[in-house]
Amino acid sequence: MATFTEWLRLGDARMTPLATLALGAVMALIAPESADAAHPATGERTVSGVRISLGEEGRRWTLVPTLLDGKVESFLALREDLAYGENLTAVWYRKVAGTDGTESWETKAFEDQDQSKAIRAVKEALALPDSTDESGPVAVAESAAPEPERLVKGVLESDALAPLVADLEDPQPIVEMLEGAGWKAAWIGPLEGGQLATAEPGVVACPQDVVLGVIERITDRVDDESAPSISGQDLGCIATGWYPVCSSEGPPGPWFPSQGWNCGPWTLEQPTPGMGCHTDCNYSRVVSRHRFRKITETNCYTGAIVGTYFQTQYETGSQSESITVSGAALPIHVGPGCPLATCSIPPVFPVGEEPTCEPEGGTTEGPWQNPQ
Repeated sequence: MATFTEWLRLGDARMTPLATLALGAVMALIAPESADAAHPATGERTVSGVRISLGEEGRRWTLVPTLLDGKVESFLALREDLAYGENLTAVWYRKVAGTDGTESWETKAFEDQDQSKAIRAVKEALALPDSTDESGPVAVAESAAPEPERLVKGVLESDALAPLVADLEDPQPIVEMLEGAGWKAAWIGPLEGGQLATAEPGVVACPQDVVLGVIERITDRVDDESAPSISGQDLGCIATGWYPVCSSEGPPGPWFPSQGWNCGPWTLEQPTPGMGCHTDCNYSRVVSRHRFRKITETNCYTGAIVGTYFQTQYETGSQSESITVSGAALPIHVGPGCPLATCSIPPVFPVGEEPTCEPEGGTTEGPWQNPQ
């Protein structure tokens, strides 16, 4: 039975393999599956027409999504390149429900390198109908591969090296070395989650469930032909192959200015009569300061920075002052013969009495603002 790689080379089928999810999106929208496949009846399982190709050259994998009620239930990852030695060639990511009702992903791998047998095993485990036999990139074998085993950071759980690999913060180098030596291993970088834990500061590694969740949502939307519902972020991910995007927020910087506040202009409020032939000129102004924090967006798969911007937070307050001047402010007349009072803008404070720029009665912290 031909492996996926041989199928690519021999052209045993007419479906063109999708090198990127972008092409998958185009194919799904231009040449969708039948209406029944795109919108299966309640409880019906089928195979998606979307294909997701992940990994760098020489280490590429194609994800084949299976659907339940039109939504992703699992991904069968098939190695595109020829296996070396006993390399694993089929890894199954399946969504499972816990006793408390929460969903999580389990990762299992087939030791049998015949991908057609792995497809048969998945078909039987999910009770996929025979109508899905033509949906996969490899013909379904007559017999299924043995039960798959849990995969832990790229190696089988029963592997003697599994405890060592499990304790590594970044197991990628050793797992790829094992693959190169023909070991029963498979490093599908985008789906391993913590592979960037030891990368440079500011680079964020997405947990595996986050990566699978984003690919699941993109698959569901594309497979359902719901292009208008795809978010701008996901469209960008599809176009560049960088999905999902992780954001890391730096610590807030110091308030600016570091001493005092930025003061707005004084505004004149309603004057009030003072004692004798005097008027109190009342003023108020807004004071503020701001600070920034840096937001770095990275490609979760490679750690490459895809965008950087600053968020701003404003802190505002108010300040009021009063100046007593000679005379009366119309329409207020305090006694006969009082001259007309003049409240100047900006106010003219007596020498040494100009107030410092500080808010009164506390401050109000504004939310972090994204740039428009």
